[in-house]
Amino acid sequence: MSGSIKKRIGFSLAIVLVIFVIILFSVSCLIVRMTGLKYQRTIASEALDMAELTINADLAKETFNTRTLSDEYSSVQNKLMSYQESNRSEIKRISLVSFSNTSGSYIYDTGGEGLGSKLEYDDYTSSIKAELINGRNALTYSKKGVLRYYRPLRTVDDNLCGYIIVELENPYEYRHIPAAAGILAGMLILCGIFVLILVNYLNRKIFRPIRQITNSAVYLSGDDKASDGKDASVFFDTKRSDEIGQLSMALQKILFEMNNSNENLSQALFDANHDGMTHMLNKRCYHSLEEVFRNGENIGLIYFDVNNLKLMNDTHGHESGDYVITSAAEYIRSFMGPDDHCFRMGGDEFLMVMTNCSFRSIDAIIDKLEKDSPKILSKPEESVKCALSYGYAYAKGKYSYDELMAEAEENMYEKKTALKKQMNMPVR
Repeated sequence: MSGSIKKRIGFSLAIVLVIFVIILFSVSCLIVRMTGLKYQRTIASEALDMAELTINADLAKETFNTRTLSDEYSSVQNKLMSYQESNRSEIKRISLVSFSNTSGSYIYDTGGEGLGSKLEYDDYTSSIKAELINGRNALTYSKKGVLRYYRPLRTVDDNLCGYIIVELENPYEYRHIPAAAGILAGMLILCGIFVLILVNYLNRKIFRPIRQITNSAVYLSGDDKASDGKDASVFFDTKRSDEIGQLSMALQKILFEMNNSNENLSQALFDANHDGMTHMLNKRCYHSLEEVFRNGENIGLIYFDVNNLKLMNDTHGHESGDYVITSAAEYIRSFMGPDDHCFRMGGDEFLMVMTNCSFRSIDAIIDKLEKDSPKILSKPEESVKCALSYGYAYAKGKYSYDELMAEAEENMYEKKTALKKQMNMPVR
């Protein structure tokens, strides 16, 4: 539960911080844009003022009409180019253009166009053609990183000479997009680090104690695996003065009160499901798990039988017979994995069930059994020799459990017969 809470809190914190960063970044970008626009308007206004003071409208109009270049014209052109060059990081171009019904014509231009060069109408200038020809109002055009400021220039007798056009470099905020993206990425990384640090802190101070208390509660419910072999009291942090400490003290008290009864109950449950002599699972436990075995995805069965146990009991006594049974159990136990079960099905019969195995793993066990065969379970000095017979079956996917069991038993009896012949044992 604490893991789920930790994930939800971490996810919620991450979402909140990301939203906060995005909002903060958006506001910052808006401020940068507003500041940039103000800055660009100032730059454009200064450039327009400079051009207006530098250009003699009457001389420019006369030069345009006569197409005759004078020293004064060249001087003005040089001043415009010098100003644009000194501000080239901000100003892309300064021009003076005279507009007619068909097109515009350059009078001055720092972009390389000569006197009288044509400037064709685009979508924007076509839409304001009448205004450009009339020349009474200042205009501004901004689209897709293009920013132009238009100011009419009139002669002394109030005739239109043309429009001073100042074209700026990419808008202020466009030039800072890589830096802004880097800042955003950095802020998001810092948010991620902050979330990890906070979740780690909460994990140490809150989630881990909750998980320990939960494990203790599960342990009290009878699940021994929750304790990992530890005394459940170590899960309680009673030194804390907060609610977790109080809860720990309460649960610890419950644990101490229930400890004796739990030990008795655990022993009773163990005795109910295990064989007293070998400590293997018993037949009662097998029947409680049989339905699980019938519905698995793959399964391996090894059926064991002790040869000559009755003869051993009759000849050397039941004490020697018990020794043979415990020897068989210890030997079989050496083959068991964490997902395997072994049951004592009768006096001298054992069944090992592997619910999560492959054919390779069961084949390795059978190979070891073959190498050890005949596995003598009785003491060397006793005249009766008890050997271990076995038979196996394996299936994956759909299978009939009863047929597998019958196959394992049949293989075991074949091995039993072969061992009797091999060791010259009596048929009994």
